[in-house]
Amino acid sequence: MLTGLLLLNKPVDMRSTKCVELVRNKLGRKTKVGHGGTLDSTASGLLIVLIGLATRLSNFVMDMPKCYEVTAYLGIETSTDDASGDVTRSCECRNINERDVDLALTSFLGWRMQAPPDVSAVHVDGKRAHELARGGHEVLIEKKPVFFASVERTSEISEEGRVSFRINCGKGTYVRSFVRDLGRLLGCGAHVCELKRLSCGPLELDRSVDAGLLDDINKEALVEKLLPPESLCAASASYLCCEEGTKRLINGLNISLHDLKRENFARYSSRTGNVIVRSEKIFSICQFKDPSKPYDLYPEVNIINDRSI
Repeated sequence: MLTGLLLLNKPVDMRSTKCVELVRNKLGRKTKVGHGGTLDSTASGLLIVLIGLATRLSNFVMDMPKCYEVTAYLGIETSTDDASGDVTRSCECRNINERDVDLALTSFLGWRMQAPPDVSAVHVDGKRAHELARGGHEVLIEKKPVFFASVERTSEISEEGRVSFRINCGKGTYVRSFVRDLGRLLGCGAHVCELKRLSCGPLELDRSVDAGLLDDINKEALVEKLLPPESLCAASASYLCCEEGTKRLINGLNISLHDLKRENFARYSSRTGNVIVRSEKIFSICQFKDPSKPYDLYPEVNIINDRSI
């Protein structure tokens, strides 16, 4: 079975679901195709498409930390917190300088509570927030904890009020909300005018295929671009297991950490505590589940390499 990860560079104004559909059409309707987290249509950058058995890794991929490059437009708030919405507030911002911005950024580091944008895919009373907002209903979205590992200003403030940032953050963070909240903290309002995802865990944009060229790529060339599940090993602590351990994992049984050989330490933080265990025959996402057996790992997701069995 065709299995792997395809890294796409999604252009602005192309929906993530459209990218997935194009890949599915190219590989054949019988091939299972999913994704590891979507991007807004107004955003560009890294979109991870999961093929075949790799679709089982969706939650693992979505949990990986992200890196974004964003340009904020100071002085204007919009209904969507980006350039696609209607202007809801305008304010003079020429008195804001780079030092003001840098001081404000420090309050975003680490864990903080964040309200997603009114126009977002968050569920509110069983409906998507964007459906309620665009239907003229008041949207009250509960704040959620998000994590900012770093926020760095990467440009000066232009005459028009534009300023750029590079953000490393955890799962569930809305960059549109960050820009909105930063603008309010500065007292002038702000919205996103450009947003690009640069990386997701160890997977980076510079290894991606231009999604705008998918119509011109044949199936064989696209298959050559697939990355194996092992490309995710740097996203978590990973271990190598022997034949006996492989058999136990395939049968859904626990294995002992003492019987494994460490491959690498985790380079990227995760809230889930997932551990990767693999061999030539299996790629397994495991967790420590039983407090009475602190060294025992239990398989959560197994991807079996049927070509090696």
